[in-house]
Amino acid sequence: MTYAEKNLAPGEHIVYRARYHWVIYRTALLFAALAVLLAAASVYASRTAPDEPVGRYARLVSLGFLVLAAVVWLARKTRAAADEFVITNRRVIRKVGLVSREIQQAPLDRIQDVTVDQGVFGRLLGYGHVMLETASERGSFVFPTLADPEAFRNRLWGRDPSADAPAAAPTPSAGVESASRRLADLEEMRRRGLLTTDEYLAKRKQIVEGL
Repeated sequence: MTYAEKNLAPGEHIVYRARYHWVIYRTALLFAALAVLLAAASVYASRTAPDEPVGRYARLVSLGFLVLAAVVWLARKTRAAADEFVITNRRVIRKVGLVSREIQQAPLDRIQDVTVDQGVFGRLLGYGHVMLETASERGSFVFPTLADPEAFRNRLWGRDPSADAPAAAPTPSAGVESASRRLADLEEMRRRGLLTTDEYLAKRKQIVEGL
């Protein structure tokens, strides 16, 4: 169970949970790419100059970059699993850190402004930073390198993008069925003597013209 789930108040529930974008692993990916390039260079050097130590040195450096990539990836993975960026129906929660933790939270009605910061690569890849200005004691919150920051902002303002689609227009068959029910009710009222003939004909004309 996460920190946010453990600390929900009675009647409070999570409506959105933001995640880091995969770009946070870019350093590990860079080290892994260098490891692959050096491994290829080692193979090439071993074939072209088998008596030279260049190939052996390239393999050692390649192995070092591979280990470094694994360490950096594991560190970022652990951090991503520990950090929480949560919106509930009452507040926003920011919890970062594993051993030494920093926790910020503010009621939704005290949020004054939301800013999404996306550079060129952020817009292309779909990530960005979200800054909140609040009326709470902590002032501003920063949610870094979030995947789909626009969705985070929309949910913070209480908007569900899936609810923005216009409602489907009623089909003609639905209108016909409604008119049929009204005509049947009108006929029943005339039969029971609740309407005069003139009233019946006038209301029937209104229903038919509305089709």
